Amino acid sequence: MLKEIQKAFKGNQFDKYQYMAQMFDAHKILYEYADFIKGTDILDITIKEGEVYFTFRSADAQIKMVCIPYDVTSVPFTFLDFASYEKAETKVLLNTVRDGDVILDIGANSGWYTLNWLKNFKEIKVFSFEPMPEIYDKLIKNLALNGQETKNAFNFGLANVNEEVDFFFDKERCGASSMVDLRDSGNTVKVKHSVKRLDDVFFTLGVDRLDFIKCDVEGAEKLVFDGGFETIKKYKPVIFSELLRKWSKKFGYHPNDVIKMFRNIGYECYVINGEKIEKFGLVDDDTSYTNYLFFYQSTKKI
Repeated sequence: MLKEIQKAFKGNQFDKYQYMAQMFDAHKILYEYADFIKGTDILDITIKEGEVYFTFRSADAQIKMVCIPYDVTSVPFTFLDFASYEKAETKVLLNTVRDGDVILDIGANSGWYTLNWLKNFKEIKVFSFEPMPEIYDKLIKNLALNGQETKNAFNFGLANVNEEVDFFFDKERCGASSMVDLRDSGNTVKVKHSVKRLDDVFFTLGVDRLDFIKCDVEGAEKLVFDGGFETIKKYKPVIFSELLRKWSKKFGYHPNDVIKMFRNIGYECYVINGEKIEKFGLVDDDTSYTNYLFFYQSTKKI
């Protein structure tokens, strides 16, 4: 809009003061945003060198993130729309880990959870996995913006094989990018990139413990767990996973397959219900939960 008004002025379609009046009407949106974010956890919005940056308050930390201009579901735009981003989940994921823990952020996207852990804990170690090159670039930029090292962020996915696979990069909802075309919306671009098995990757990370896994890979969660099953059995980390029936169906399994798989090695399943974590049975047609916590408890079989 601004460039169009400027072009019209340069084309002598109106005089200087008409031009200034039209530009002023456009510029007033800056003050609308200033008022809109007042009292929220958005501390500031910065425009610099062609980029838009946000600073958020999260627990005891300030998180800086660069905007993704074409992603309607990105963290900054979600904050603007709803004044928060996965608030209950973020609180639980911060309360469930401790300083010194080793965490895997599988499907890190642009780094919201990775940054929350790194900024709220001094000695925590987070390994982040994001296969989509454009989103990985944002993850690296966000780590640098927050003064964090980037060596533990990897530009490949985790699954049940070690090979190059096709991903469908969703240009409108980057978080919906997956190894299948989830939404069939016509807004995806096919991108070939590598996936690896966690069981083959973990020993290369240089750590001898694993305390927490966050897995959000748009339907391919069971593939991740199949490829990391021996690592999970050995270290028994807490697991937080998204499991959607409509996405998992495209990969040929049901969320209950994951729940039963973990129960068979001593885990119990829980869900976040408001401020509480509640024990959960199995997914049915009436289930509205999409995120599940798994805590190792016993070796009892189902």
